[in-house]
Amino acid sequence: MTIKKSVTPIIIIIIFLGLILLGNMALNSSAESDHSDTIHLRLGQVKAASHAVSLGIDKFAELVEEKSDGEIMIETFHDGLIGNDREVIESAQMGSIAMASSSTPNMTSFTNYFTAWDLPYIFETKEEVYTAIDGKPGEIVRDQMENNGFKVIFFPDYGYRQIVNNVRPVKVPEDMAGLKIRTTNSKIEQADFVEYGANPTPVAWSEVFTALQQGTVEGEGNSYSLLWDSKHQEVLDYATEVNYNYSSDIVVMNLEKYDALSEEHQQIIMEAGAEATERQREIANKNDDIAKQEFIDYGIEVYEPTEEEMKQWKQASEPVWDQFVVEGIAEPEYVEIILETLGKTREDIFE
Repeated sequence: MTIKKSVTPIIIIIIFLGLILLGNMALNSSAESDHSDTIHLRLGQVKAASHAVSLGIDKFAELVEEKSDGEIMIETFHDGLIGNDREVIESAQMGSIAMASSSTPNMTSFTNYFTAWDLPYIFETKEEVYTAIDGKPGEIVRDQMENNGFKVIFFPDYGYRQIVNNVRPVKVPEDMAGLKIRTTNSKIEQADFVEYGANPTPVAWSEVFTALQQGTVEGEGNSYSLLWDSKHQEVLDYATEVNYNYSSDIVVMNLEKYDALSEEHQQIIMEAGAEATERQREIANKNDDIAKQEFIDYGIEVYEPTEEEMKQWKQASEPVWDQFVVEGIAEPEYVEIILETLGKTREDIFE
């Protein structure tokens, strides 16, 4: 009888402790469930946080959070914090990060359709750029990128590349003779500068400022806004506004991660991308105009070629089309689709 009385309280205590333990496990389980309900995605790219592309990406992340009521959170990493162009794109392809952005000249290793976008003066105005990207040429690229494991979310406006240097004023192609010019990995951009008489030198973006300081290169081709945001005005003296190449950026998501989302979340991401595109284009055009004026105010000599001089720039680069508009490089059929979409011909560009 005494034993039974002493055992009973022990049993009660054990049951009580068990209930507490089960309660804690339930609470922890609930907390983990709440945490797992939020989808966290990382997006990496190299441009300065103040650049129009970066601002557009931040707007995209904001819209996704808003439209999903916080169910999807996108953490953005600018300034190359988690890798250069190639590293973040490859990380997204492998799934190490969910998303990445890069300028399209760096994407030609994934599809040669981007090679056509690099052709000098294929896009002569921003209106032509948007018509092509939003139309059939853009859809073809989107489909092709899926074959490489990417879902294209949107194309931020990067802007026209201008020619800048720290050696001498440049008005016509002949003035480029012998200048060491930094380029991207784009074979077409490199060929442009060969035709202008310069010496193209591919350099990783993160190394360009130092290369200009040390004389490894003497100039580059880039948009006003990116140059200003990256403080390249400190190592430059001259700019020539020739619009020789338009570069778009591209925001992509790992296709498997995208496919794993619910249809509702997929729709939210694509809608946010479309809305961010409109806002980002406004920012890009405004910021490029502001950056150009800032260049002038800083003391950079900015030259705008006359109509006749612009013809010289275009005609000097036309042989690049002969070299690259061939099967296996800039596919002639795809180039023709772009031109038809824009309602013009090659002759219209170079006449």
